[in-house]
Amino acid sequence: MHTTITVIGSTLRGFVLEDNATYYTVCLEKTQLDHIYFGMRCNLETLKIKHSKLEQLPQTIGNLEALQSFTLSESFVQAIDLNLLAELPRLVMLDLSKNRLHSLYDSCARTTTHPYPLLSELYLGENKLKCINMDVFRPMVSLTWLDLSHNHISVVSGSLVATSLISLNLSYNRLVEMDCCGWVIPKLYGMAINDNRFPALPRCLEHAFQNVTRLTFDTNQLLPDIMFQLGRLTNIEFLSLTDNKLTHVPLNESTIPKQLKYLNLGHNNLKRLDVPYVPSEDLHIDVSSNCISKIDWDRVSANLTKLGMEGNPLDCSFSISTRADIQSKLVCKKHCIERCDSETSETECQL
Repeated sequence: MHTTITVIGSTLRGFVLEDNATYYTVCLEKTQLDHIYFGMRCNLETLKIKHSKLEQLPQTIGNLEALQSFTLSESFVQAIDLNLLAELPRLVMLDLSKNRLHSLYDSCARTTTHPYPLLSELYLGENKLKCINMDVFRPMVSLTWLDLSHNHISVVSGSLVATSLISLNLSYNRLVEMDCCGWVIPKLYGMAINDNRFPALPRCLEHAFQNVTRLTFDTNQLLPDIMFQLGRLTNIEFLSLTDNKLTHVPLNESTIPKQLKYLNLGHNNLKRLDVPYVPSEDLHIDVSSNCISKIDWDRVSANLTKLGMEGNPLDCSFSISTRADIQSKLVCKKHCIERCDSETSETECQL
């Protein structure tokens, strides 16, 4: 029988788990907890501490050899030495989100041991990290999910070598540039770098992200020439570039990956739409909330069967099974869009 200790909404300041304790789950939420001690040979598998006054990892956390899931969040922790967790043989999930974390490091340089043998999920979001050295994750051979979102990161150093990683989130940071030339992430399929300050794509992105199928770069400062670099991501299926500084986007064999199924270019400043190349009829292109007032149908591929244009001066949205006779049946709508500073849209507003 699994036994649990749950304390929620208490003035509890200290907690001791004695040697040989048989509890499998301990949950401490909304307490005044500022010190904690774990004894030896405990059965604890799940430890959750939220809304506490802890300022550091418990020094005896390494005693919990059965621990599989550890959450320490919404507390006062400012620095984490991962060495305290490295030897936990069964730890799978580590959640250190929503603290005041500004420093993440490993004080032990290992050469022969196998730290973090099962650690698969690591959540570091909503902290105060300003820089991150990707080398710190290299020993985590089982890492599949890494969340670094909602920090203050402006510097990424080291090389991310994570051969099991499938998802990486760097959104809501302050990144202007990033070098991925030494990265080894062969299984990564999902990458989110939204809400940063990139004017250009990270260096070596087309090599490091070769197997990525889902990539989102929304709300950055990307310029049109990035499309040629993205065109070399041969496995990409979902690509979102909303809210950037794209005034024109060449959509052709050099810029549209052959496996692409969805392309979102909404909330930019596109003036016209030319899509001479569409690799298959499965591709859905969304250019909503731009300033498109012209379409040259002679430069729109007959393979395009799904187009979203809401919020443009000219809205020719359609979704059909075949494009054979789209021009004869499609009724385009004209709108006055005040944010679009073009002669065409001003004339149409007057009409």
